[in-house]
Amino acid sequence: MKTKSVSEVQADLQKIADQKGAAGFEQAKALYLEGVLVTDAEGNPLAPDQIAYEVKLMPATAAEVEVEEDAVKPSDEMPIEDAEKAVRNTVQKTIAAEVKAAAAPRITMPDQIKIDGRARHLKSAEEAYRFGRFIMAARGHRKSLDWCQSNGIVTKGHTESVNSAGGFLVPDEFESSLISLRERYGVFRRNAKNVPMSSDTRRMPRRKTTLTAYAVGEAAAGTESQQVFDQVNLVAQKFMVLTTASNELNEDAIVNLGDDIANEIAYAFALKEDECGFNGDGTSTYGGIVGVIPEIEGISSAAGISDAALTSAYSDFDMADLMAFVAKLPAYADSPNCKFYCSKAFYHACLERLVYASGGVTARELKDGTATPTLLGYPVEYVQVMRKTFTADTIQCLFGDLAMAAYFGDRRQTSIAFSDSALNAFEQDEVAVRGTERFDIKCANLGDATDAGPIVALKL
Repeated sequence: MKTKSVSEVQADLQKIADQKGAAGFEQAKALYLEGVLVTDAEGNPLAPDQIAYEVKLMPATAAEVEVEEDAVKPSDEMPIEDAEKAVRNTVQKTIAAEVKAAAAPRITMPDQIKIDGRARHLKSAEEAYRFGRFIMAARGHRKSLDWCQSNGIVTKGHTESVNSAGGFLVPDEFESSLISLRERYGVFRRNAKNVPMSSDTRRMPRRKTTLTAYAVGEAAAGTESQQVFDQVNLVAQKFMVLTTASNELNEDAIVNLGDDIANEIAYAFALKEDECGFNGDGTSTYGGIVGVIPEIEGISSAAGISDAALTSAYSDFDMADLMAFVAKLPAYADSPNCKFYCSKAFYHACLERLVYASGGVTARELKDGTATPTLLGYPVEYVQVMRKTFTADTIQCLFGDLAMAAYFGDRRQTSIAFSDSALNAFEQDEVAVRGTERFDIKCANLGDATDAGPIVALKL
């Protein structure tokens, strides 16, 4: 008896399918498997129902299509007219069979698993299924390990270049989907200047002052000016998300398993990125990151803060306060990326109230609203980590180009690990999921006491 791996068996079965077609495949497969011992990647024998393979079957060819028994066949005793008619009928049936065989779809057998379920977060059920298979393979599920190997999904562990910490790096095909989910949820990552980090630390030059032009008289010497540079240092910080998922490893739940875990990990990281980018106070809670709001508040007499000191409630904020706020932004920052950043509650209670109070609003506008909120022609981004209620002497809205003001250093893609004992997972028949990523944020261009930066703030 020959010993072969799952991938070798799949290749052999595909050859048999190509030779025998759909009609003779099952019988030929049974004969083949009688003389083969199938093993997994570690050399352990597998039962026939444990073999994960995918074979594409072609339908029977026209040569295999039998002519109906009652069809009229030409013979020597037939009149010439009847013989010619019989030949025409036979040719027509043969041509029809050829056309039918050519047009018939290929039959796919993805290891006898029907992909059920609907992806709510990933692009499709197929992608969620593949991600679910990767998750189960990372947990050590033997059949999923073989499936991933046969379908080009590499369950790669950490390497030294990305700071070995256990777990598995998410393959590139899924990492792009997780990034897409994070950008859907996370405002800061989507709008700040993204900087890839090839090492734990990245230093970038920043121009502090530029050259100066001076008037000179005839035959007089010019006045020298110099550019002054400093550095912005990005130091990758490690962040972790822990969650649990139902321990349903039956194959009908793979789509939901992959879709839910992808969403949980992406949402948790997006939330933390927003908290760090907008509210980080430099403590360990935020990995030492200082966000836009604390950073601009830390500038003594910051020129970029518009202080609506006479307001004691959202209802006191008026159009003059709004115009004074918008006027703070320098002309160079009034770019196509310029936006308002505030909580949804602040937008409706304060900014949108001014819009509707100005008049000229139709019943249709009040009924339908707008899909994307705007103000003075600028998009409004809801930042749910910013303040949602009136608090005196606090920043409640930002305006400007965040990409000019802040750097988002992205060090490493997401990695995941699993445990059936952490977080009481064993007692609750769940699996604990740990995701990690590494990033840093620097809000380096927020102006000073004389000049406002590309992001200005509204303080009530």
